[in-house]
Amino acid sequence: MKFSLNKLVIAAALVVPAMSMASVGGAGMLDGRHDFATRAMFLTFQTTAGTQGVANSVGLCSYCHTPHNAVSTSLLWNRAPASQSFTWDEATTTGGTNYATIAPAYKGSTVKCLSCHDGSVSVGDVAVYKESSHTGAATLNTYKVGDLDAAPKVSKKVGASGSMAGSHPVGMPYPLGNAKNTYNTITTGNDVVLTEFVTTPTPSAPLANGVKLYKDTGTSIVAGTAAGATGMECNTCHDVHNKSTNEDVMLRAKLAGSTQADGYICLQCHIK
Repeated sequence: MKFSLNKLVIAAALVVPAMSMASVGGAGMLDGRHDFATRAMFLTFQTTAGTQGVANSVGLCSYCHTPHNAVSTSLLWNRAPASQSFTWDEATTTGGTNYATIAPAYKGSTVKCLSCHDGSVSVGDVAVYKESSHTGAATLNTYKVGDLDAAPKVSKKVGASGSMAGSHPVGMPYPLGNAKNTYNTITTGNDVVLTEFVTTPTPSAPLANGVKLYKDTGTSIVAGTAAGATGMECNTCHDVHNKSTNEDVMLRAKLAGSTQADGYICLQCHIK
């Protein structure tokens, strides 16, 4: 099965048309894009296959997390990691910053996003459910639901076959404090105009929590900022749990607008 995601655009925003079941900002996951347990568009595919179980047979959180027998203790992750590395079609940005390689062992949150959104893994292909381990067999198990082969969301794919061509950079440094930063072993390029970036992106109306930056400790990548070691992940602009979204693309800001104050996503980081 292949689940897919749009290509990332400026500030990693997924540009897709608004859907009739649009999420409400701050309303949580229920009925949002990552609600594979109750949202009608997924239940339709889930039940038409017959052997996939009945509607609401799987919990809202179970597609990514499990309280026991997780793939890793971190996040109690319930999915296999990405099986391929991801690269861009250019060596450097126009500012001379090297593009990152996102390997399966990468510690940043982006690799978890890509493990589904590269289109290689079923939404319902979890590691364990109801104390049963996934065998990888073609026959659907009681916990393997949400198979969308009947209508692949090709428009939502990013990182297919490892190619990040045309996608906003992630796993790369952000010029925090209008200074060079090193993140994921990559340092801000010499030709980057540092003053064209917001010094320290912070929450501002109408944003609930603002964009989310990450810091590289040398052994791990965690949420937060650190002088000289700050960077961007998919979660910088997208809230996977839909807590801060203003639109149905799970953004932490808006696709519409023209100023930072009105919530336009690009201008939360870029000064233009």
